[in-house]
Amino acid sequence: MKYICRTIALISTTMLVILASHGSIYATAQIPDRFIFKGNEYSLIGKTEGDLATPEQFGMSAVMIHTACYRGYYATYELTEEGLFLRELTLREKNEKYLPISDISPVINTEGKKATYSNLHVIVQFSGKIRLAKDSIREFYIHMGYQKPTAFKIVLDITLKDGRVVEIKDRSEEMDKKLGAF
Repeated sequence: MKYICRTIALISTTMLVILASHGSIYATAQIPDRFIFKGNEYSLIGKTEGDLATPEQFGMSAVMIHTACYRGYYATYELTEEGLFLRELTLREKNEKYLPISDISPVINTEGKKATYSNLHVIVQFSGKIRLAKDSIREFYIHMGYQKPTAFKIVLDITLKDGRVVEIKDRSEEMDKKLGAF
């Protein structure tokens, strides 16, 4: 019995080390970026290669805020007829040196060691596809990583070129047929 308990403990520890060494595997649900589009708020649940806005673009390096934000930052964007804009950015800067973004200084939360830049109007020249979702279905919520598209009632695939909308595909019906599936 003692041998079995040690073996299980060793296997469990090994699995945790393996999981922890892979940055894309999260044990806690991650805070998604938010998008304001046509007056509605959506969660970003997928995108093609390339970055939207990152702290590095503004001369800062992000580190983990907490287990729900391993990458160290999250953002709010607005997609309008004029283009894609970064409106808010919350991050934890590696050296706690929070630089102004477009002449806007952040509000610093010393307890959480993070800062929030609000009222931004930064153009984001992203080209690629983003997948936005809203109206989550509670019974399909997964408390790890990012939520899957089949866990939402409304799912949109939006193609952007230089931050401007090129195409919008409503995938809601398709996701409704796959409810809860991976």
